[in-house]
Amino acid sequence: VVTSTFSPSVFTMAPKKGSKTAKKAVPTKAPTKADPLFPSRPRSFNVGGAIRPAGRDLSRFVRWPKYVRIQRQRAVLYQRLKVPPSINQFTKAIGKNEAASVFNLLNKYRPETA
Repeated sequence: VVTSTFSPSVFTMAPKKGSKTAKKAVPTKAPTKADPLFPSRPRSFNVGGAIRPAGRDLSRFVRWPKYVRIQRQRAVLYQRLKVPPSINQFTKAIGKNEAASVFNLLNKYRPETA
């Protein structure tokens, strides 16, 4: 058995000091009428109710920015289109290094009189 040598007055809290300012009377508000334009509907916690299941991927139903929608629609249209090869060659740009090597090759076959 452990006995303490402290007197119980050491562990008692100091009494609260009263506030010096008088409290203001809270004005009572008039009861507000329910707005008929926005009636509150009780939430349904049944299956298919107000609560959506956690973990569902809702990214398809997000309103995406316009530039994202445009670039996705453009990709779909390019996949659907059948473009002739003579026109399709202009959709693939050549790199700077490849262009330099092509021009060096073509420079050897330049006509003498120019």
